[in-house]
Amino acid sequence: MPRNHVNLVIVAHPDDEILGFGGTGARLVAEGETVQPIILSGKADARTRRPADQELLDDMIAATKRLGFREPILGDFPNIRMNNVDHLDVVRFVESQVERFSPRRLITHHPSDLNDDHRIVFRATLVAARLSQRRPELPPVEELLLMEVPSSTDWGYGGAEAEPFKPDTFVDIGPHLEAKLEALGCYRGVVRAPPHSRSLEALRGLATVRGAQAGMLYAEAFQTIYRRNLG
Repeated sequence: MPRNHVNLVIVAHPDDEILGFGGTGARLVAEGETVQPIILSGKADARTRRPADQELLDDMIAATKRLGFREPILGDFPNIRMNNVDHLDVVRFVESQVERFSPRRLITHHPSDLNDDHRIVFRATLVAARLSQRRPELPPVEELLLMEVPSSTDWGYGGAEAEPFKPDTFVDIGPHLEAKLEALGCYRGVVRAPPHSRSLEALRGLATVRGAQAGMLYAEAFQTIYRRNLG
């Protein structure tokens, strides 16, 4: 696998990879790149409306397959209790994926998200992004992007714990928005009725707003936290 084609989307829970990166990931796959989801709390065992174990796994595989992503790699960290896990264990898990895939790009959560698991994954990914500076034989990560996850990023309190999400990178997902919504629909119980921010209406609205900010019809937005090279 060519190293420059690998994008690791590192998330806390099943469906985060679709909510925050579904359209952009589908576009990158169409352009010949690889998207590898890393889901740290693969069982999401504290989730409301959670299906049975095999059903959830089937949902994950169906969702990622719809967008052309590789089958997700699942951790067994506890859902909504990741704060009880040694930080080093989380870091080492993420670092092992960086070492395995030698990605060009990492995509993860924003530190102002309401969900504490998201913030823990963010901090671990920050450390893992510097792995090549401690392990010179590994190629460096070229880019680290933070995504917005509806019903967590938008529900956060910004300056209460971290600066709010400030997008500076906008990706045209016009041809891929419907595929993203279909992929999200593979997850049982995730899509909600409006005005919930995980309703189809709200997700289309967010894509419209982000697109309008950058002169596009539909877009996903990201905050760049690290970029090693221009271009």
